Amino acid sequence: MTWPGHRLALTLAVSVLAVWVAGMALTLRVAALKPDDTGTMLVVFAPGTEPDAAFTKLVNAGGTPVRRTWLGSVWVVTGDAPGLAGRLMQQGAMGAYRDLPVSPELAGCFAYADAKMAELFSLR
Repeated sequence: MTWPGHRLALTLAVSVLAVWVAGMALTLRVAALKPDDTGTMLVVFAPGTEPDAAFTKLVNAGGTPVRRTWLGSVWVVTGDAPGLAGRLMQQGAMGAYRDLPVSPELAGCFAYADAKMAELFSLR
């Protein structure tokens, strides 16, 4: 009996990675805000964008920077003028997405727990 060897493992790994990349690309496309959207949002710039340059682009688009996330090229911005998301894209943002109600934590996948979940798993 012969075993398929490393070629099978490599093929499976590449296949899983390709499906994951395609799924993430589709998810990000669907989750992106429309150009006329406004409010509080996550704004993603290209990796390596200098914080000062990103800040300037946010302000030039008419947004008010709230904070930078732990990913240096992702900012939380807010604004009331219609079309903020579109203006951010014109300033060079890769995408604008609705802000999460709480900060996501890396736990094998992105997940978050609110106060009810914390109470459920507390040791009392």
